[in-house]
Amino acid sequence: MTSQTIGSDFTGGALLPNYVNGRLLAAEDLATGQASLLDRDARIGRAAGAGIVDGLWVTSAATTLTVTAGTAISPSGQPVVAPRTITLALTLPTSTTTGAGSAVFRRCSGSGASSGVTPGGYLLTARQVQQPQGQSPLAPPPDSTMSPGCAARWTAEGVEIRAIALPDLTTVSGITATTDNLRNLTAHWCYGTDQLTSLPYSPFAFDPAYSGFDRLAPADLTDRDVPLAVFRWNGQSVVDLDIWSARRRIVSPDPVASAWSGLVADRRDADGQARFLQFQEQIDHLAGIGTTRFLHCSTNFGLLPPVGFLPTVFQSHEIVPATVAATKPSATFAESAFDPWYFFNGVAAYGGVIDWAVADFALRQSWQLPPEPTSFNSDERGTRLTFFFVRENLDGPSGPAYVVFMTLLPWQGAGTGTITKPADTSKDTTG
Repeated sequence: MTSQTIGSDFTGGALLPNYVNGRLLAAEDLATGQASLLDRDARIGRAAGAGIVDGLWVTSAATTLTVTAGTAISPSGQPVVAPRTITLALTLPTSTTTGAGSAVFRRCSGSGASSGVTPGGYLLTARQVQQPQGQSPLAPPPDSTMSPGCAARWTAEGVEIRAIALPDLTTVSGITATTDNLRNLTAHWCYGTDQLTSLPYSPFAFDPAYSGFDRLAPADLTDRDVPLAVFRWNGQSVVDLDIWSARRRIVSPDPVASAWSGLVADRRDADGQARFLQFQEQIDHLAGIGTTRFLHCSTNFGLLPPVGFLPTVFQSHEIVPATVAATKPSATFAESAFDPWYFFNGVAAYGGVIDWAVADFALRQSWQLPPEPTSFNSDERGTRLTFFFVRENLDGPSGPAYVVFMTLLPWQGAGTGTITKPADTSKDTTG
């Protein structure tokens, strides 16, 4: 014998009915067994991690939000399932209403009293809810002449969509919020960019509850809620709907409940990936609006991700790699195209051409790097971003060209396919 039991404990353990022939089962027995199985499912859910598995994409019209069918796991481990697409009419009632599926938008004072519907930012979440459905007759007691009545036949599971008011933002990371950059700064408030700046100063005492969502009241954002999107209500319609401010893939459980989770938790990587996707989605939105040729990055972005891609929307075969190694190409930018020399003027330097392998590697290393501000009014360090054309894009079949920008990474050096920071040519704004 090489092993032996040295103790056991059944306190608080799951209770499952022991089914044997001849046993009488009470409703309490079956209810306890069902609760034990649901609790076991929740533990498995927590082990798998919280986040969105698939679907649950949010779109908006003027006064409606639409959530597609999908599945998620809440931080409490409960499955959140929308079997079909849900469209919510945001009528914004002036009085408080309750009940599953009701769309209630109100801000509360410290006393909890309603202060009425006001424009502002909101976090859209989904949670699992239950309600009784149907009727099942009850058997009468022996010799009773009274009607036994009935009880609910089913406990049906569904999904409830909620809107949680966000604080009014005036500055994020020292950057003043404007109508144009509020979407970008709200996203960085969600990511906890302000709090993460303190991580290098004292990793021993870093608060792992660093995101903006961690600062919402626990009674509002509970461990049953799965964040779906962030949006603003301007009093008449939905504006600045932003998926990746809130949406996260399944995030593995935190391996350690201490300050070090800020360094090693999977959450940091998931936040970094969402930050990159948020920038790319907002760039696509701006490109769809058009007239972006003379758009400077600081107009809509107070902070840029450490690595990102900017479409230039002219055909890559119009320029020859040799002509873009050190100078601006002669190709013409359309009015609806991004001119990187104008977009990054004073913020990023032009670096020529790099291989795709460098761009791909830099992106995958960027998840935990800090974002870069687009204003240097109080910072004398100069530009830290460089933008490049990608060799394979220029040499490949005819198609739209793009540039990749990246922060100055400490391990990059001279050599084939690597980066050496060039002289700053970002002040070239010629057409």
